[in-house]
Amino acid sequence: MVDELTGLPDSRLGARGSAPDDGLLRFSLKLDGTVSGLVAALSLVGARTLDSLLGLPVWLHWAQGAFLAVYAVALWYGATHPAVMRPVAVAAVVLNVVWAVGCAAILAAGTSWFPLTALGGGYAGFIGIAVVVFGSMQYAGLRRAG
Repeated sequence: MVDELTGLPDSRLGARGSAPDDGLLRFSLKLDGTVSGLVAALSLVGARTLDSLLGLPVWLHWAQGAFLAVYAVALWYGATHPAVMRPVAVAAVVLNVVWAVGCAAILAAGTSWFPLTALGGGYAGFIGIAVVVFGSMQYAGLRRAG
């Protein structure tokens, strides 16, 4: 397809010549990437403090921070590409589901896995809900984008 204004090929146009509705998908990937990047920074810089506040071990904060830093970059890369990178979006949905299950497992295990504080339980619950929201938005965005 060709952009009528410039006469150049427009990679954003779909097979039928209409622009895909990828606004929700782009927004949800960027939102997830931004929040993940902030949590990554907090986890990496404040792991020792978070250990005592939440009852989750330092190694878990460092692992979470390292993973989320890479994840955040991948989400932003996929969202800002001229055509949203569907494999990145699909991976985000799957990883958000896995992350939510992990949060639920930590909460279900109570203090048998980690010595969770009340704040740590609230944190795991909040993160679990947040990733379900992100994954739901991304799934809806994928459906809408076609």
